[in-house]
Amino acid sequence: MRSERAKVLHEIAGEPMIALVLRAVASLDADPTVVVVGHQARDVQTAVEAAMRRAVAADALRFVTQSTQRGTGDAARCALAEIPDAFAGDVLISYGDMPRLRPDTLRAFLDDHRARDADLSFISVVLDDPAAYGRVVRDSSGNVAAIVEARDASQAQLAIREINTGIYVVGAPLLRTALAELRDDNTQHEFYLTDIVAIARAYGRNVIAWRAPDAAEFAGINSREDLALMETQIRDEVNRRLMAAGVTLIDPATAYIAPSVEIGRDTIIGPNVQLLGLTRIGANVVIEGTAWLSDVTIGDRCHLKICVRAEDCVIGEESEIGPFANLRAGTELEGHNRIGNFVETKKARIGRGSKASHLSYLGDAVIGRETNVGCGVITVNYDGYDKHETRIGDRCMVGCDTQLIAPVTVGDDVYVASGTTIVRDVEDGALVMSHHPQREKSGWTANWHQRHAGHPKARADPGNGTE
Repeated sequence: MRSERAKVLHEIAGEPMIALVLRAVASLDADPTVVVVGHQARDVQTAVEAAMRRAVAADALRFVTQSTQRGTGDAARCALAEIPDAFAGDVLISYGDMPRLRPDTLRAFLDDHRARDADLSFISVVLDDPAAYGRVVRDSSGNVAAIVEARDASQAQLAIREINTGIYVVGAPLLRTALAELRDDNTQHEFYLTDIVAIARAYGRNVIAWRAPDAAEFAGINSREDLALMETQIRDEVNRRLMAAGVTLIDPATAYIAPSVEIGRDTIIGPNVQLLGLTRIGANVVIEGTAWLSDVTIGDRCHLKICVRAEDCVIGEESEIGPFANLRAGTELEGHNRIGNFVETKKARIGRGSKASHLSYLGDAVIGRETNVGCGVITVNYDGYDKHETRIGDRCMVGCDTQLIAPVTVGDDVYVASGTTIVRDVEDGALVMSHHPQREKSGWTANWHQRHAGHPKARADPGNGTE
């Protein structure tokens, strides 16, 4: 990869590639799910926990460190330490750089393993050019005999086109026995996980190679070129699936949609849109284009105008957002809302029918229903040390250029005059204002220009306003 970052941290569809693999594994409800980490272990753990926080229960996701990289067999030994000795069920083993792995494939593989009463199964595919993959060696009866790594294979074995993908299901008792017998007498002096196949066969166990129909699903990533190619393949696959389900993509080539995203029927996605994470979009939604949405839930019949950014928030049904709106984490719109141009929200819960049409900041705020927030309104939520909450009731009219100095509560049915600074709570039904008396000085402008007549920037003709 020519990178200082661990390979599995490189992103595809907006998240670390390992997260896509783990999400497929999570569909099987495995408990625990053990991630073996080594290089940049802390960074990998942090990234995985953030990506999987909604897909895997915190107590089901565990991490073990392989302090010295001594092969895949050694990594499996590290993981096995996290599985109770009394556990006698199936153990699934996979690589972390196969982001095209599909939940349906893993389920079919596991079902076949159990239906055929196998002790050990692994997924194989047939390639025109097996390159450096481990070869599946069979006996004269066609049964699996062993997996031989390419670097240790004979010329006859290198001619075999059936390869091991590196995904296994094996009974826990057999896995413990086989891992204990691994030896590092190979060219790399590593403990190969592939050797458990020959060990299982030596014990007379039932070993099955489940041949998958689509080899591309098991492609790994070993370069920046592989990364870009995989990104394109995943994007095309996702876009085709969505269009087949009734979603319109105005320009599929610029629709970057993560596999984990769900979109309802008759929704229209414009050009240059990124939909990432666990974004959920309802039916009959219009996203005009040039939008970035991550972990966002959008109700039916919403309209997102050009240039909307939203993260970790909820947009209720029939809401209108943008253009140029920024909905930050913790924003919750109840529905029928309007968040207009150059409005920023953060940890703002906004009731049904309320709107902020332009040029406002609403942070750490709770706003009731049918309230109108005028232009240039800000909640002053930060005192330099702590954030404080602003509460605005139902059916309020907050005039332009209002500052609400938190913590403060504005009751229901309150009218706030334009240019008001609110520093204390306001009762229901009140009119609140903080106007200063307007003063005028006749002739001031002419005197001002006369005092600056010699200035380089003085007007050539103060009377007509030209410079």
